[in-house]
Amino acid sequence: MSRRDEITQRMHEITARTGEIGSYKNPTRAQGREADALLAEFADLAQERRELDLERVRSLNAKGSSESGVSHYDPDHASSRRTRTPGDTLRDQARRELERSHDSGHMPDHAATTVDRLIARDGSAHSQTHTARWLLATGSDSYARAFAKKCADPLHGHLLWEADEAEAWRTAELFRTEQRAMSLTDSAGGHLIPAHLDPAITLTSDGSINPLRAISRNVTVAGDTWNGVTSAGVTAEWKAEAAEAADASPTLTQPSIPVHLGDAFVPFSFEVGMDAPGFMDELGKLLADGLDQLHATAFTTGTGTGQPTGIITALVGTASELSPETAETFASDDVYAVQNALPPRFSANAQWCAEISTINSAAQFETGNGARLFPEINDGRLLRKPLDELSNMDAVANIDTGATADNRILLYGDFSNYVIVTRIGSTMELIPNLVGANQRPTGQRGALLWARTGADSVNDNAFRMLNVATTA
Repeated sequence: MSRRDEITQRMHEITARTGEIGSYKNPTRAQGREADALLAEFADLAQERRELDLERVRSLNAKGSSESGVSHYDPDHASSRRTRTPGDTLRDQARRELERSHDSGHMPDHAATTVDRLIARDGSAHSQTHTARWLLATGSDSYARAFAKKCADPLHGHLLWEADEAEAWRTAELFRTEQRAMSLTDSAGGHLIPAHLDPAITLTSDGSINPLRAISRNVTVAGDTWNGVTSAGVTAEWKAEAAEAADASPTLTQPSIPVHLGDAFVPFSFEVGMDAPGFMDELGKLLADGLDQLHATAFTTGTGTGQPTGIITALVGTASELSPETAETFASDDVYAVQNALPPRFSANAQWCAEISTINSAAQFETGNGARLFPEINDGRLLRKPLDELSNMDAVANIDTGATADNRILLYGDFSNYVIVTRIGSTMELIPNLVGANQRPTGQRGALLWARTGADSVNDNAFRMLNVATTA
């Protein structure tokens, strides 16, 4: 048995033992210390296996070069400046897997772009490596086939696995075990969903039903929290020759956005599950749509407690919340006032959001001679800026009925300052049999998907919001 095979076998043993300890309701301190030691050993073994793989790749490359006389493509002569690390090799492997998945049509353009950015450019080296390992674990055809068979028969589907499918499943489970060890808040059950079905990347499309996801800044992370840095900006100056420069040090803030767990449940019949390959694509669409609907409300009015902070919630009570020119009335002058109140530095990329009845009311404003005041609304624009329908905002109709004391009906700003954070690596739990009201089987199975998402404004001054309050 080779050293690599010995390492793999030991990693499987560690996974089994830590899973056993994790299943105990009240593990002892000794068992806790044992689990910690096993996880540390697992990390060392994983690193050693990656180094062995890297050495094998290097030897194959050297052999290929000496036999063919052809040097490897190195456009920036990077090989002469630094030694490639195991992380470099891992990311190369992941990008080849990504290219294969994209070329085969499994992963759409926007999803492939998101994953490529995460592997190569976004975040820390740890985050990039984590994403690469996630893709290698869940992005293969073998894992997709194994997952489909498991969905078709959660209890016995694994008996139908081919050798490559079983190995792909073990690799994904090993990665999931490590992922749980790095985060105390992760749920213990379920299985990693195949990469091309993961909402963390499929929901990044501009075609999302959720306009806030389409126009805001989307960040995908490997951990539990996104930490950023924002500033009001640096003040530049003109100065005389040899004069001392003014202190232009910016005031930096470090916003932190946690991710929260949200889930979506889909029941499906035994018959539907038998068509596993086609069913998997449909299941992925249904689950992603369910989460997108959940997110649409949270990104607008989410409380920030156990769920994302909505953009409306973030602006309530701040200097960005404006009152109308005439109390309890929405008039055309308010549209101009909201746009004029936004600082110039945010104007270039600013956009509007409003509920459909508010948009229709603005479309009916007229000039003195009866012409439409904002005719560009028909083309999805308002005062030369894009206009999006956000159905979860307050409706202008509530102003007249007094249905609520506050009616935040118009939102304008640079939405790159509203950050939506999605943790990569969604998980799905399979429920073998569903029962009806009389506790008898219905001939259905269930798929429960959970994913972790957060959101918040990182600069409230980049927005202006009109609140037409009533006295009712």
